[in-house]
Amino acid sequence: MFGVLKDRRIQYLLTANVFSSIGSGITMIAVPWLLVNRAGGDQIFGYATLFSTLLLFFASPYIGVLIDRISRKKTLLFAEYLGLSTVLVFAVWGYLTGEFATWQLIAIHFGGSLYYSIYFPTKFAFIQEIFDKGQYRSLNSVLEVQNQFATMISGGLASLVIDKVFLSHLLVLDAMTYLIGAVLIFLVPYQPQQNERAAANVSFFANIKEGFHYLKTKPLLNLYLISALMPFIGVMMGNYLFPIYVTKTLGASATVLGMGSTIYAIGAIAAGLTIPYLMNKLNAYRTTIATGVVYAAAITLTALFPAALIFIAMQFLHGWGNAGIRVARNTVLMEIVPNHLIGRINSFFNAFGMALRVSLLALFTQTILYTGATGALYILSALMITAAIGVISSRKLFFPSSPNVAQEKSALS
Repeated sequence: MFGVLKDRRIQYLLTANVFSSIGSGITMIAVPWLLVNRAGGDQIFGYATLFSTLLLFFASPYIGVLIDRISRKKTLLFAEYLGLSTVLVFAVWGYLTGEFATWQLIAIHFGGSLYYSIYFPTKFAFIQEIFDKGQYRSLNSVLEVQNQFATMISGGLASLVIDKVFLSHLLVLDAMTYLIGAVLIFLVPYQPQQNERAAANVSFFANIKEGFHYLKTKPLLNLYLISALMPFIGVMMGNYLFPIYVTKTLGASATVLGMGSTIYAIGAIAAGLTIPYLMNKLNAYRTTIATGVVYAAAITLTALFPAALIFIAMQFLHGWGNAGIRVARNTVLMEIVPNHLIGRINSFFNAFGMALRVSLLALFTQTILYTGATGALYILSALMITAAIGVISSRKLFFPSSPNVAQEKSALS
């Protein structure tokens, strides 16, 4: 698995990701915590997340087209510059005023969300473009280990500094990591495959329609990818629910939230190390089922037993289950979807995920005052169980018994 680390391109990308993820990770933990601990902050954070997710939902198809039209390297650099400028502006503002208004915290959080919405699907397409198909499984595993290592570091640092360090100091640190990431991405050798890109001389709508037509011909692939996306939706909802759960339900401090984030990362790192072995032994389909069931169990147990130690322990299973299913799903997606369509296809599923997140956030922000975070976790548990059933129902994609299904699966081989 680690043979790909000898490649200079992946060395630059991994190092860039580590720096950017640590800086942005600390900020994206600190800002929700500061918001939730203000008067009415849990609902304010919910509505702000709902609004920003809605904006990104409408932007997602256009982001996908841009990823397929423009040099992926330039798009990655743009994302780094966007993150850098956003946090730097608010860091200076904080130094000048000595405090942060609620709207400023919301703006910082939205800037981080926009950065993620551009950077990660572009990185996905970039890696598929510059590496060989036989390397996808190892690459996805190594990248998952790297991502979660950065999460572990940022979670640990956040638990130490979140209540002790002025936010502007953290934003300056974040800006420095974006800058380092941009320099390293600039050093990656890259020759864009312009001949296979989305046509720039046709409308955005025509490019979007081309991606939609591709998905219409692959219903089993849609079922598998949507079902396997659900644990990620659970993680995104956890970013909203867990600060409230720790504060209101457990009555615990920021240290518990930071420790949970660190333990989550350890579980995800363990997934990155073990999932390639499971995929070799069980194949992608069975690995997806196993990791999805583990994630669903972790959500359910967190809801059933509201205790700090249980919360922290279940974060390991959250991390292992979500990261494991993501490695399997990303590998299948890279192996099946042509690179000139990958930005748009990924954006369709991102848009679906955002639509679901909007719906869940709208529900949770209205009900959390009455049910608490625990009630929302029960809803997530039911959703994860349904998703596991969906993955099981996509079995014929991997074990075809008819010519039509075999044709849909043919890109896997």
